[in-house]
Amino acid sequence: MNKSLSFLFFAIVFTGECYTQSGLEFSVNIGYSRPLLEAYGGKITINNALDQIFIDGERILISDRLGARNGFSVQTFLKYSFFRKGYVKALFNAGYNNLFHSEPINKDFEPGVRIQSFSLGCGAEISPIGSDRKFYPSVSGLLRLNFMGGETYYATGIDFFKVTPRFGYVSAFNLNYTFRKNTGVFLGYSYNFENVWNRSDDETPPDETRTIVFRDKSSPTNGLDHDRRVAYWSLYLGVNFFFK
Repeated sequence: MNKSLSFLFFAIVFTGECYTQSGLEFSVNIGYSRPLLEAYGGKITINNALDQIFIDGERILISDRLGARNGFSVQTFLKYSFFRKGYVKALFNAGYNNLFHSEPINKDFEPGVRIQSFSLGCGAEISPIGSDRKFYPSVSGLLRLNFMGGETYYATGIDFFKVTPRFGYVSAFNLNYTFRKNTGVFLGYSYNFENVWNRSDDETPPDETRTIVFRDKSSPTNGLDHDRRVAYWSLYLGVNFFFK
């Protein structure tokens, strides 16, 4: 039985109908995100005055964790193929990701946290068997500029992170299926590390508008015991559009 399934898989991959490869391609996907490292976890509470959110007993300004537990992502890609069969493509990316979590305290309001990023990136996608077939796998890598911000909230916003730039990377794996000459779908998985470079240990206190610096690098005096690394994995579905 296993041999039969393996034979069928390879038959589809290597003998499936081929299409004239498009030089230009546009892709969009929507997915579920799961926070990792310091972006994940932490118990969210609120003080009696309803004016400060705490994560693991500390205000988010100095908490080592950011308290998120779920998320969603919307990503778009413009691709250009360097070869007729689409073995290697240049990638240009623009996308949005939102990591969040809230704790039910009463039936009316739930205190919570949101960490958001708008990203621009470039990189490459490799399709080992080419992308001119009905079914083909691909792997990709990107370097990205991430404009990161967010807030804590209880009914309305309480503390707001200043939007700040960070540099990171993405690695991804896709399973692609082309059902028309100009349209296809794909299922994919990616690992995203948003703030690998350009972290800040800024020690500026919050101002009167309750806007706070997004500090993610620890120092002996800024309240952080560890760097706050914002990473997540994403599982997504998408659509490819091919332009001849």
